[in-house]
Amino acid sequence: MRKRGTQALLLPHGVRALVPVFAASGGSGRSTLAGLLAQALAPTTRTVLVDTSPRAASPWADWLGVGVARDEAVGLPGVLSPPGRPLDLAALETAVVRRGVPLGRLRKDDLPDMGTDAAGGPGYDVLADVRPWTRPPVSVPDDPRWYAQLLQTGGWFAGVVDTAVPLAAAHVAARNAARPSVLDLWARRTDAVPVLVTAATGFGATALARLVTVLAQDGLPIDRMIAVVVNVAGTDPPKWMQGELDTVRGRLAALVRVPYDKAIRADGLARLGDVGAATMQAAQQIVREVAGLVRPQASEERVAYDEVAPAPQSHQPPVHQPPGPGPRGSGQRPQPNPSGGPERPGWVPPRRG
Repeated sequence: MRKRGTQALLLPHGVRALVPVFAASGGSGRSTLAGLLAQALAPTTRTVLVDTSPRAASPWADWLGVGVARDEAVGLPGVLSPPGRPLDLAALETAVVRRGVPLGRLRKDDLPDMGTDAAGGPGYDVLADVRPWTRPPVSVPDDPRWYAQLLQTGGWFAGVVDTAVPLAAAHVAARNAARPSVLDLWARRTDAVPVLVTAATGFGATALARLVTVLAQDGLPIDRMIAVVVNVAGTDPPKWMQGELDTVRGRLAALVRVPYDKAIRADGLARLGDVGAATMQAAQQIVREVAGLVRPQASEERVAYDEVAPAPQSHQPPVHQPPGPGPRGSGQRPQPNPSGGPERPGWVPPRRG
């Protein structure tokens, strides 16, 4: 039964929701926001957070208090090694790190009954690389199907993916190579709601506006994406930042502002009880938007990890194929080739000076 205090935060019944968090600009607080979303989801549904960053570039081991004390087989590498290993519940239970979350203003009696998962109180599971930071990074799958199978195997209904992909550069590179980008793969799924995070600065707002424009021109469903602007500096952003944000407001499903939080900037997410009420309200607003957008995904065949692992880079130049007319009718015109060969769609003349 849905309780009054948490009804707006509940996902549709029986739907396994994926929330990939992408950084539209550097220093945007992507990992922090991913943790806040998991914290907001945890009291109402079984939640897992997957950190795709290498150990040396990820704060999660420190936030969890794991440090370098855990065995190498524990954590994300224990699930991904050796390559081709199918997902199984026993490996996941060994790999995840459980993290309890404070209820805040929510009363325990208002929470939905999640059975044995709530025996130790509300919390979420974290799947991250918790080995010593000197260990070589593992190859984390990009294909959303792997994460969907992860939720199903582990019995989770919400999965927050803290992605380490440089979104803008990766998407443009994939478009120029005539192949789908990581965001293309996520945007095709009805059970996934991408979240684009940027810093509350003039540059951050400009980077977000440019990215949204590119995605719209490429025909991606930006009306099912959520943009989040995080104040990471504690100072008032420039006034012209609002003008940049106005260019994307209304085109996206939602645009949410996350205020500056002194506790987070001092200790990250090491102490969840110190996170400000306004910060958690912003995270809950994002969760409400996700709950209104997510839909069941059509059944799909089970795939092995080696089928969705990143393919090795080829040294052959990409073959440019003319893009088909997108849903917005924004096809590309063939550009002249200065080498004298046939025209190639997507060719861009070199800059002079």
